[in-house]
Amino acid sequence: MYQPSLFIEQEARLIPPRSIWKLAKRGIFLGTSGYSYEDWVGPFYQPGTKKPQMLDYYQQFFPAVELNYTYYAMPRPSTLFQIRNRAPYAKFSVKAHQSITHERRAIRQDWQQFADALVVLADTDQLASVLFQFPSSFKCSHENFLYLDAICEFFESQRIVLELRHASWHNDTTYEYARQRRVALCSVDAPHLPGLTHNVLYPSRKLSYYRLHGRNARNWFTGDNVTRYDYTYTEQEIDELVRNILILADYSEQVCVFGNNHPRAQAIETVIALAHALDNAPALAAL
Repeated sequence: MYQPSLFIEQEARLIPPRSIWKLAKRGIFLGTSGYSYEDWVGPFYQPGTKKPQMLDYYQQFFPAVELNYTYYAMPRPSTLFQIRNRAPYAKFSVKAHQSITHERRAIRQDWQQFADALVVLADTDQLASVLFQFPSSFKCSHENFLYLDAICEFFESQRIVLELRHASWHNDTTYEYARQRRVALCSVDAPHLPGLTHNVLYPSRKLSYYRLHGRNARNWFTGDNVTRYDYTYTEQEIDELVRNILILADYSEQVCVFGNNHPRAQAIETVIALAHALDNAPALAAL
């Protein structure tokens, strides 16, 4: 079934680029996890838009984007070169390849290949951070701390963000580890399920990082990378997210917020709602 555009007849209200860019000037960067989704054609992109055209359109409205194709395919410098040239003013967070975070191979050749590609964005100061998202099966243990050590040392020249999805990591030892290693822990919004990180904030002085996965508890463990994130936030939940973003912004020099509830461009709706609410928040003026 065709879904009408989010922006037909209400463009001025539903697309607030001035609000989003005003927030960026204050160090709050709003964007989405990925941008080249076919089911965004119609709801966000104009009908007929092809994937190579999507970033050109996206970067008109959002100052930052989380590149997640780099999780599925090892990025090539030539591809990132093309991406940065299409959006020369955008900031990119790059999601680490699955061989590093999920397969956890001992072959450092993969690590070097990934690091070499990042240089393309780092050279133009467009690399906001590198996100290492670990699965919920990656639990807090001495062995896994050693693995994090290896990552932090190998990628020490980059801004590292660790998304540790299993709740066992959320303790004082992990917080102190992040401070000593000067890495950011990813704050997440996710369903309230046993063993899963949900609605936990990790302010970091230089960079705070907030991923909004939605709260689809039914499909979280049984769904795929589409159905798991199929979720529309309510107005009350948006207000809650705004309060959390303000907490992070009060502590941090920079905050990156990425909507990952991507099916049918729900992430776009979420980020736009956040921009409206933040722009009208009295507490923002005090920051």
